[in-house]
Amino acid sequence: MGSLLYAGTAEISIPDTTLRQGLMIDLPMLLKTTDDARNASCTLMVSIPKKRVLLKEVITKPGTLFSCKNPAITMISEDAEQRIYAITCQNPLIQSQGILLFLRLEALAGTETSSQINAISFQIGGTGQSIIQSGGTITFTDPPVIQSKAEGMDLNIPNPFEYTTSFIYHLGADGEVQFTLFNSQGKLIKDFPIEFKNAGRHTFVLSIDNPTNVSSGVYIIRMRTERGLYHMSMVHKK
Repeated sequence: MGSLLYAGTAEISIPDTTLRQGLMIDLPMLLKTTDDARNASCTLMVSIPKKRVLLKEVITKPGTLFSCKNPAITMISEDAEQRIYAITCQNPLIQSQGILLFLRLEALAGTETSSQINAISFQIGGTGQSIIQSGGTITFTDPPVIQSKAEGMDLNIPNPFEYTTSFIYHLGADGEVQFTLFNSQGKLIKDFPIEFKNAGRHTFVLSIDNPTNVSSGVYIIRMRTERGLYHMSMVHKK
């Protein structure tokens, strides 16, 4: 972060790191900017690869140079490869450089050996900044898991759903399996009981007990087995 910046430019530095399936990491987003701003909101747009990385939450830690408190995260869009998030901090103390926030990421099972985190845009008080980014590569050190009919989840039906949806899942061997539901921001919605299942084909039924208390949007179901983590997106629509 030692380059000379012009006015209206922000340098985002994301350390390259290694990660194993099933582990989590707090990945710092380091910011250097020419513009000081106090008592103004800032918004960072990032893309997170969805096949091997799950964004659990965005956090801040004491002792950093920025005071980005209670960052709010919203998923803007997703496609087959990535999810786009907007992270907004109210009343941050923007200084010349320091750690803005941390991305809490979990590594999932998959065939990819590396993934890339990208900063897309940055605004201070509604004013856009040009971005220079360095780093952001995650290298997976565990052997890649090939998700096939031997183990994994089929698409849920119906999708979108209002009250109930179901999907077929496949286990490659006898063992424990657990499903967990998250919202699009990575917040835990529900942990389902751990069950022992035989190898083969099974059906999981997801019911929304009280739809009025669950907002419409994208949700992520995660299947954890003794061999890996698998996840799938689904849409709840009132």
